[in-house]
Amino acid sequence: MASSASSQSSSASSQSADKYEGFDLLKCSTVQEGKKEAEVKLPLGYRFNPTEDEIVVYFLFNKIMDRAMPTYDLIKEVDVYEYDPHQLPNGDFKHNAGCNAAYYFANREPFDASEGKIIKTAANGGYWKVIDDEYEVLFKDSEVIVGFEAVMNFYEGKEPNGTKTPFVMNEYRLNPRVVPAHVLNDSIRNKIERYVVCRIINEEVSNQPVIDYKKESLELLLKYASAGTVKDGEPK
Repeated sequence: MASSASSQSSSASSQSADKYEGFDLLKCSTVQEGKKEAEVKLPLGYRFNPTEDEIVVYFLFNKIMDRAMPTYDLIKEVDVYEYDPHQLPNGDFKHNAGCNAAYYFANREPFDASEGKIIKTAANGGYWKVIDDEYEVLFKDSEVIVGFEAVMNFYEGKEPNGTKTPFVMNEYRLNPRVVPAHVLNDSIRNKIERYVVCRIINEEVSNQPVIDYKKESLELLLKYASAGTVKDGEPK
């Protein structure tokens, strides 16, 4: 019986390793030169609306590695847990199809369990409550897990009696397993643990009638940024 259990464990481990075989995150994420938002001339109706894996691969990973990103300033660096979301600039909430999302690089706030509810505190008396377990972020149509996504609601007041607000956050972190071993050092490991991308949506903002080009919007950004290793959505 023990032998059978050991065999099953070994088989599962082998299958898990197979999905990462041949995956080169450095190659898949490479862009030659990013641009500033003002330099990116998107056609009318286009919005910055990246998919989850694009957020992790093209922005978060390249930020951690200090490499070029498709754009330099569409995702600002702000410690969002130092503020209540209504304190963030209204002008930041302009992305996605609904023109009501803001994107930030931030320092990851540790989870805190309280009566079985996972929360992340904010600086000014509110807190973010995690809605569910983390989701796996897969690279394109593959089984490669490049990151993880946590979804939260913001509450004003003290936990557990806070008042729910219209702010929803998706927090994305990198899966350290996909980072090539030869680039890992103490500094990179620290950044992997510390950096996240936070997409904050204000659901009270009226949706504007825009065309939702989810994949195509980032492909245009990559085109304007002279992408070097991505063609038609696939690595060369």
